[in-house]
Amino acid sequence: MKKLIAIESVIAVIAGVGSALMYKEFSHSNSHSVALSRTFSSTEEIVKKANVIIKGKVPSEFRQEKVGTVVYNVYEVQVDKLYSNLSDAKITEGERIELYRLIGIDLGDNKELANVVDADYHELEKGEYLLFLSGEYDDELKKYTYIPNTPNQLFKMTSSKGLRSNQSDTEFENITKVDELPSINEADLLEVIESMK
Repeated sequence: MKKLIAIESVIAVIAGVGSALMYKEFSHSNSHSVALSRTFSSTEEIVKKANVIIKGKVPSEFRQEKVGTVVYNVYEVQVDKLYSNLSDAKITEGERIELYRLIGIDLGDNKELANVVDADYHELEKGEYLLFLSGEYDDELKKYTYIPNTPNQLFKMTSSKGLRSNQSDTEFENITKVDELPSINEADLLEVIESMK
């Protein structure tokens, strides 16, 4: 009987310590929660998981929106180039779409946000981005929403050459701290999209 009580006590202590550590992890804003989100290691992999791929102008202005407990920064992105659209939405170059950038989870009770994205990347810098999106109609919001297929990899245009040649040399660099897939070349992207048709 004493052994059983001792074993149950040890299990209770371990469970208590584990719960306290998990609570601490999710109740403080830090960059460790970034590990909870998916990252991609190849252009093929990130293309497969997106049903909309665009090059778009992201403004510095945004509004914050909460859907349930999930917090997003919402940007009005101008579609400069539509590479792929496998969604049922009609998207045309030149129009604006709402980009819902996942930021974190609202823990309620006036606690800090549990970050899903490193706090350094909550607000996007104005510029042209290559966006891999999951686009679908949201019945609750009564509109199409476009959410990046990973919050941890963000590709910003760093150079654009090829005005005189047919092949694009546009390069998009991953500006986050994630090491996988440091950049994507537009010509390589087009080749991958074509190979998946």
